[in-house]
Amino acid sequence: MRVEIYLILLVLATGSALVLGKTGEKWVAGTVLAGNLLTMALEHRLGGSFGSVQLSYLGLDAILAAILCAIAVRYPSWVAICVAAFQINGTLGHLVRLLVTDTIPFSYAFLLRVWAWPMVFTLLASRFLPKMQTPLLARDWPHLVARP
Repeated sequence: MRVEIYLILLVLATGSALVLGKTGEKWVAGTVLAGNLLTMALEHRLGGSFGSVQLSYLGLDAILAAILCAIAVRYPSWVAICVAAFQINGTLGHLVRLLVTDTIPFSYAFLLRVWAWPMVFTLLASRFLPKMQTPLLARDWPHLVARP
């Protein structure tokens, strides 16, 4: 049942962002949707074993993290930055399992199964909180702007 709920929320979040969102939000939504579809295809092909890190799964998540970071740099908004950060966290879960071999497989599986929920909720929240969609400018980061 939770898979169906997730898929419904994913379609609502990405669909509404693709139809109603600004350019950056559309890129984020398209990447999240494509990432979910590719992840499902990869899991179907490789199976659901979490005994070890699948390098193709790690590679896919790392590529998606890089793409989302590039989108966040090109179209800076809270939506893009938050979604990119959540993807980085999901990718780091693979690295923890890879580097710490005695990590409990359940904790690794839990992290990988949950990584996308915050992304979907962020995209949904942006529909109700338009401030999350507005581009962040240099004046929004006054302590990082160089003073003449």
